[in-house]
Amino acid sequence: MQCVLHPNTETLLRCSKCEKAICDRCAVQTPVGTRCPECANVQKIPTYVLPKPQLTQAIVVALAVGLVLGAFFGLFQNAIPIRIIWIYGPLVFIGSGYVVGEAIARVTNRKRAPVLQGLAMGGYALAVVAYVIISPEPLFIGFYTLVGLAVGGALALNPFR
Repeated sequence: MQCVLHPNTETLLRCSKCEKAICDRCAVQTPVGTRCPECANVQKIPTYVLPKPQLTQAIVVALAVGLVLGAFFGLFQNAIPIRIIWIYGPLVFIGSGYVVGEAIARVTNRKRAPVLQGLAMGGYALAVVAYVIISPEPLFIGFYTLVGLAVGGALALNPFR
């Protein structure tokens, strides 16, 4: 007999529900047997489905939070005593990564769509760039700064894993 979906393919399989002939390419394994794609009713997990309104909200939040955090921390740097400035930059990056990731996760109701990882990293990168541009002092790239950048990036991605 011929597969219903692939007429050039011979098969001995049948759907366990509707008894249609199916080949091994279109067969879906379920707990109750092999089924055709129609009877298996394959759907995406709701956690990974992101409607367009939530995607739009996530984009707006990533841009707004990234710009506001970078600008705030860049302007606030003048109030930091010079003796602890070496730790201020890394803490800014870590805090920015956490806040950007959490803000996007909350506005999307904790969805985990892959596009949200890119938005989180984009918002985090925007916060870092805004901080570097607005900050009156040049950014000192040392070990702690690199660790802060890496940890901040990981914290931005964490809600979407």
